[in-house]
Amino acid sequence: MAANYNQAAGLFYKNTGQPKKALTYMIKNLSLQKTENESKAGLLLNIGNIYFDLGEYKNSSEYYLQSLRIFEKVGSKRGESYCLQGLGNTNFQLKQYATAKKYFQRALHLKEQQNDNRGVISSTMGLGDVYKELGDLTNSEQYYLRSLRFSRDMKIPAEEGRALHQLGLLNKRMGDIPKAREYMELGLRITRQIGDSLTSAKIRSEIIGINLKVQQEQQTEKTLLTNLNTIIALGDKNTEALEYGRLSDYYALHNQFDKAYHYQKKYEALTDSVKGSALAIQLKELEEKYDNEKKEREIAILKKDQELQSLALSRQRANTIIAVIILVSVLIIGILLVNRYRVMNQIKRQLALEQMRQTISRDLHDDIGSALSSINILSKVAQLEKDGNVQNYLQRIGEQSAKMMETMGDMVWSINPRNDSMEQVVARMREFATEIVDSQNIALEFVDKIPEGNIINSEKRRNLFLIFKEAVNNAAKYSDASRLKISLAKLNQQLHLHVIDNGAGFDEATVKAGNGLRNLRERAKESGGTLTIKSEIGKGTEVMLMLPIT
Repeated sequence: MAANYNQAAGLFYKNTGQPKKALTYMIKNLSLQKTENESKAGLLLNIGNIYFDLGEYKNSSEYYLQSLRIFEKVGSKRGESYCLQGLGNTNFQLKQYATAKKYFQRALHLKEQQNDNRGVISSTMGLGDVYKELGDLTNSEQYYLRSLRFSRDMKIPAEEGRALHQLGLLNKRMGDIPKAREYMELGLRITRQIGDSLTSAKIRSEIIGINLKVQQEQQTEKTLLTNLNTIIALGDKNTEALEYGRLSDYYALHNQFDKAYHYQKKYEALTDSVKGSALAIQLKELEEKYDNEKKEREIAILKKDQELQSLALSRQRANTIIAVIILVSVLIIGILLVNRYRVMNQIKRQLALEQMRQTISRDLHDDIGSALSSINILSKVAQLEKDGNVQNYLQRIGEQSAKMMETMGDMVWSINPRNDSMEQVVARMREFATEIVDSQNIALEFVDKIPEGNIINSEKRRNLFLIFKEAVNNAAKYSDASRLKISLAKLNQQLHLHVIDNGAGFDEATVKAGNGLRNLRERAKESGGTLTIKSEIGKGTEVMLMLPIT
């Protein structure tokens, strides 16, 4: 039970952008893993990924190597490819390009053997980066173009934008400025569409660098400073250092040598820090520890201040009422109206919060609680098993754990306010469908006709995704289809979702008692929508959802 809790907590904090908290729970979970199996290897890999995200490359390499040894022992080629990719990324950051190249090539070989096209994208991008740093620009371009082709074939805009960005940088280095600008402008459009603000800022900065001598001075300086603030907020130290260098070049170009010297010093200091000398790493760790303790103290002080503020506000209201009564009776009415407005807003917020809590509580009880209960029962049965069938129960426990982790991931995604835009929802739907049909050898057609700028609340977003997920899973698992078409459109303030397969179809009367179709209709009804299912034996199935959105 403790291992399940640590695993769920670690994934929750990792998915919500709190890597240090996630690391704490995952290391606790590692101490409970006594057997060197695929589960332990996966946990070591996740810890290595978190250390990599934190910039602690020595620690990340150690965990990647431990994970690789276990994956090799149990014969998991997919796991080996993930570890090799991580070691390639780590050595690249440490500027060990020859070593990074070796790991990326091994990872690419394994991913090609397993037809892991998404993994091929990561490995080819890594090799493109390595060859660029080694000065072999021809090979670098070939790998970037291969990554771009796979990204477009799989319809993964985030990877497509990254490949276009790197091709732009490469052509800039090769001196082909028009081609570099063409790649970057295309990449900028794509990254803006999917809401990738970090890559957008990087590309925008490169375009400014290309056009530095021909743009107006005031506009360029303002844009460079805006990009710097964006990069600082996102925490990308490598790009922040590049921005300092560009600002130094800009001011030197315009004979503002005091500012050029100021930003050059910042560039040198941050570059040294990113390179990661031992002293800098130690100072950073001490500083982070100090900042965490400081934040905890500030939170405690803030809570006390809020309590005092609340008492002070209460006294202030009483004094204000007395003063207003003495001065002008009309103002009393105004104050009462303002106070009533505040109270009503507070009640509305409390009701909305309570509704969200009830929804989360219900989901935790129904999905996570059910899975945990199943795992508990299976583990007890496995302990009592005497006829050698323990492995079957362990497999079922693993399946329940995976289901619980998937449910937790969906829950965290659905309540995250950053996913309110339909662009984010469609991107996740496209990614999920691609992963499902790839494993089933099904041809996918995904049509998105929803205009930009539409927002959907967390409850409708979650029900929409779960209905979509159930429909795609049913088509992939039970229909024996060879083609699947998914279309999304907005008509008259309603979202129209169609999931159509050319599979075996079914007679709804024979499956009427099942939970699947009933759950689909109940979720549609909860969100104020309507669900229609059309299916005939031998003629495929069509699931149609109409859902009101703003």
